[in-house]
Amino acid sequence: MPDGAVTYPPHAVVETPEDAAPAPSVTDELLRLAAEGDTAAFWRYCKAEVIDTLRDLRDTDPGEYQALRAQIKAANKSINVTSLDRMLRGDDDGPPASQATELAGLAAERCELWHDADGEAYATFIGKHGERQHWRIDSTGFRDWLSHLAYAELGAAPATETIKSACNALAGRAKFDGPEYAPFRRVARDESGYWLDIGDEIWRAILLTPAGWRVIDAPPVRFVRTRAARALPEPASSGDVARLWELVNIPEADRLLVLAWLLECWRGDTPYAVLEITGEQGAAKSTAQRILRQFVDPNEVALRGRPKAVEDVFVAAANAHLLSFENLSTLSAEHSDALCAIATGAGFAARQLFTNAEESLIRAHRPVALNGINSVVTRPDLLDRAVCLRLPRLTERKTEAEINQATERRAGAIFTGLLDLFCAALRELPAVQSEDLPLPRMADFALLGEALSRALGHPPGHFLRVYAEHRREAIQHTVEASPVAAAIVRMVDNGGRFAGRIGDLLDLLNRNRPDHEPADYWPKSARGLGDALRRYSPALAQLGIRAEAEDRARAGGYRHCVVERLPADAFFARPCAIENNVNNVNNVNNASAPGRDVVDVVDVISPGMGAEKHSAAAAPVDVVDVVDVASNFFSPGEKNIHHGGDATIGEVEL
Repeated sequence: MPDGAVTYPPHAVVETPEDAAPAPSVTDELLRLAAEGDTAAFWRYCKAEVIDTLRDLRDTDPGEYQALRAQIKAANKSINVTSLDRMLRGDDDGPPASQATELAGLAAERCELWHDADGEAYATFIGKHGERQHWRIDSTGFRDWLSHLAYAELGAAPATETIKSACNALAGRAKFDGPEYAPFRRVARDESGYWLDIGDEIWRAILLTPAGWRVIDAPPVRFVRTRAARALPEPASSGDVARLWELVNIPEADRLLVLAWLLECWRGDTPYAVLEITGEQGAAKSTAQRILRQFVDPNEVALRGRPKAVEDVFVAAANAHLLSFENLSTLSAEHSDALCAIATGAGFAARQLFTNAEESLIRAHRPVALNGINSVVTRPDLLDRAVCLRLPRLTERKTEAEINQATERRAGAIFTGLLDLFCAALRELPAVQSEDLPLPRMADFALLGEALSRALGHPPGHFLRVYAEHRREAIQHTVEASPVAAAIVRMVDNGGRFAGRIGDLLDLLNRNRPDHEPADYWPKSARGLGDALRRYSPALAQLGIRAEAEDRARAGGYRHCVVERLPADAFFARPCAIENNVNNVNNVNNASAPGRDVVDVVDVISPGMGAEKHSAAAAPVDVVDVVDVASNFFSPGEKNIHHGGDATIGEVEL
């Protein structure tokens, strides 16, 4: 045996260098220490050579470094991986970034930044259940997520200014570097069909098509929310719409209209009808409105009071799908116009800051629901869009707890029944649209209602007849609330007809005006009466009355108007052109003073003449205006001889 040789006992196992286990890598050791939960040992291991190794990994393989970072964080949440990032920064990496910059960079890695057509910034990130959430960057929901991210990753509670600065940076990246998508609130439509955001914490949605509906866990459309949004009822195994009427005090005659309004609220591509609920105190108006909202757009604040300004209406519309106001006693002209615009789809612009001239824009297209003891929908433009319900007196009352429990038990079946009914209406809709039907102003609503009616087994035209009669009744109530419109109705109902200058009609109405009528609600000039005629013309047409006023003055500076009874067979009255025809007039003599000039001439058609017209233009003395006012203007036997400006119309056979 040579000198210096080593002897081993029998059966000994000798490890050669080739057989020895390899030393753990830096990354493996870091993961082991993190998994053991020994945070102090983890940081003690991070010597200079370890940091150099990690820095090389970061620079050569950034993806692998981010994976290691995520593994360490998952293994031990008490290890602040952002501190590890700081240790990797050397002298050549520049000065440390501010907390806001770090937070913005971290958030940009964790979410998708995008913007809409108006340049508003949004972010999409993965929630705690693996769901995709979409938020406006300036929303409370996104700021809450950003605050949690800062605490979890940076190990500190960020200041308000830090969050604000990070949001500003992220908004800039979203607007200029992010792609453009369309955000939706509660309802949407794409090539797949109609979408309805359930509003639950896992961000599911319902796809509705003529073939049926189904719940989608990860919808492709980007629904955005506010913190006040609440979830729709969970669909049940079977549906039963009839159970809705056990919860709300709605007359049977109006239930088809309510169903049509509910389903129309699920469409975002058509003008919306406005639902008005009235009734005496204690008729459960607010209860009915709150329950109906649960199937359209549940919200933490289901009913709101009267908004103070028009801007408040648009702000509310920007934050919820359904505008819902209760206990209204009046509705100003400005608020009425704003609700009309929102129901149809419009925008609102206001000054953004007092320090510059930029505008803040709000776009909104939302359904509206109102309630009050008396009707507040009195302006014809809003009335033309309204479904007005009058709730009867309650015969049996229940406690709030009983109502809530009954609603919770029935909500799933009712919601499922509505979903089934919507899909059935979509199947009927193409056939309804292909027919030549007489349609009102809210044509899309009427067509959906007709499709719904047929899906429920009603004969063709049933909904249109119900809707037309409903509109006439609602208009009748509204017209009665307008002194000048009511006066015109009384005139026509008693056989009166007028064709002539607007100022002359005002003189005639003034002579028959009730003494108790407040002057504030009565036109003071021909211009005011003309505006009233144009405003109430659609409403009066539904009552079978043509009331039209010219926009432009004729020779001499006068504007003319026509008030008369429409044909009795008019289903949905259509506007007619103003004609210079006067019926049942004979022996028209000039009674003006000698030497007076004539400024306007109208044609006179006598009974029996057919289409032949006799013009007075060639007469030696012309007539300023011819007015035909039938007898019995306000009471039987009363005869009205009208004075037409510079000429007197006498001997008019009525």
